Amino acid sequence: MTNQCEYIVDDKNLDINLGEKVKADFPIFKNNDAIYFDNSSTTQKPQCVIDSINSYYTKYCANIGRGSYSWANKAEAEVEKVRQKIASFIGANIDEIFFTSGATDASNLIAYGYGLKNIDTDDEIMYCSDDHKSTYQPWENLVKILADYGKKVIVKNILIDTEGDYKEDDLIDKISPKTKVIILTHIHNTYGLEMDIKKIVPRIRVKNPLAKIVLDCSQSVGHIPINLKKLDVDFAFFSGHKMFADTGIGVCYIKKSTQSEMQKFKVGGGNNLFEVGTQNISGILSLGSAVDYINSVGIDKIESYIRYITRYLYSKLKVISQIKFSKGIDKCSCPLGFGIISFSISGIQSCDVGDVLNDYNIFVRTGDFCRITKDEDFIRVSLHIYNTIFDIDKFVKAIKYIVSEK
Repeated sequence: MTNQCEYIVDDKNLDINLGEKVKADFPIFKNNDAIYFDNSSTTQKPQCVIDSINSYYTKYCANIGRGSYSWANKAEAEVEKVRQKIASFIGANIDEIFFTSGATDASNLIAYGYGLKNIDTDDEIMYCSDDHKSTYQPWENLVKILADYGKKVIVKNILIDTEGDYKEDDLIDKISPKTKVIILTHIHNTYGLEMDIKKIVPRIRVKNPLAKIVLDCSQSVGHIPINLKKLDVDFAFFSGHKMFADTGIGVCYIKKSTQSEMQKFKVGGGNNLFEVGTQNISGILSLGSAVDYINSVGIDKIESYIRYITRYLYSKLKVISQIKFSKGIDKCSCPLGFGIISFSISGIQSCDVGDVLNDYNIFVRTGDFCRITKDEDFIRVSLHIYNTIFDIDKFVKAIKYIVSEK
């Protein structure tokens, strides 16, 4: 059982009015009164992020690494500034940060860039088939490709317990000297729990020091402080659009000592081993601006506030008898809340709930959330700093109406 209490931060960081204070920073909420609860899918953009995109296209739009004139030089300098910002933000070195089109692209880069070169017959990889498809399916596909060339790779599934955490002892027991790669998720995109990475990684290192560890940080970066050096993973990745940046931009972290073990996954223009062709320059710049915005608010304040509103939402939903929660905050003995609560309503399909909520101008995610589990049909509420207690109260009122009209 995960001791989620380890991740409680001092309430001196909590500002219960943070949502009201920052909402004005996001122009989309000035243009309509929607309540947006689909932040695990993508976040809204603050004005500073929009301005950074507009500035590039209206002041110095040029390719990087392609010219010796002032616009190209400025664009390249700004991109490298963002690379340094990202490195500092996640506790990495600048030469360990590579830009991709998103988390999915980064996950594929790791799987093929490392796996094709280093994984052979009878080697083992471990992943959880209850994680997001982008986390493990590139590895699943790699196994199929290797099989086509006569290499039979052993896959061991990482299990999730009744609370929503990894079954830690089972995971460690499955590791052998043949285990090459272990793919983990930092915060689960459906259950909303931190998957106890701080405890699991040291145990993996003891059992098999040579196994590579991949970490999906898509639901954690921008929500909680992260230091990849301290977490001691070999690879990590995340999307920019889940942390206030533009779509089509992501980050792949590759530990310096591991880079020599990689092979080119894509080839073409550019000198960087892992960044080929013209990059999404405006997206990269938007990511730098997003990091600036997060730092201006304060990552500790963001973490405390999201925990606060998550627990508030849970306290309001748990008294509705028709609601059945997924694994996560309802099943954890020490519920913290990382912004995600998934549940179903007895006798009502989630898509129907979503349609009714849409009529109230409340936007949630419904279905299976990019997971292969077909017998689960959830409504997922995912929160961020511009969500308020007023938003939650209006949502709960709508849910109570839906339940009463069943």
